[in-house]
Amino acid sequence: MEWLNPKYEKRVGALKKKFSGAKPFPHLVLKDFFSKDVEKVAAALVKERFQEQNSDLFQFEQTNDLKQSRNAVLKEFHSFFGSKEFIKFIGEITGRKLKTIDMSGFIYDDADYLLPHDDRLEGRKIAYIVNLSKGFTKSDGGALQLFKGTVVVKSIVPSFNTLTIFEVSKDSVHQVQEVVSNKKRVSLAGWFHG
Repeated sequence: MEWLNPKYEKRVGALKKKFSGAKPFPHLVLKDFFSKDVEKVAAALVKERFQEQNSDLFQFEQTNDLKQSRNAVLKEFHSFFGSKEFIKFIGEITGRKLKTIDMSGFIYDDADYLLPHDDRLEGRKIAYIVNLSKGFTKSDGGALQLFKGTVVVKSIVPSFNTLTIFEVSKDSVHQVQEVVSNKKRVSLAGWFHG
């Protein structure tokens, strides 16, 4: 799996244990998850066409599903992420039978946000975020926040080349904290479907 940092390929057992034992619901935050070529993905993504998405639940910019992209780098990365080999790898870590993915690009700019929700729609098993933002700190906002009940119990500050995955369930309530700086929170995100 050429896009994957080799240090993760042989750690499936340890990652599975960490995922299933994570609180407030099963999740993993994997830093430096991809090879250095992920820099090319970040550069290509910001050139895609983004559309403003706005409702009472969210405000951000989003691309179409990247399987439709004409960019060679994004097509190659999407093919890797949706490959049987990578889907099986994530399935082994999460203990879920996974079949397909969807993937879109997202940009959260100053004052953009995503309010608490649980992602439950038919077929979604594992949610993921590939963070492609650099230079974010806690004071910039934009953290992925995990809830237990109505309380935020974990905040994950965007960090370049980090893959975050979590189980989709009635308990997987999360949000993207409002961005409160002029930095752009850039990511690829979607779901592994079962």
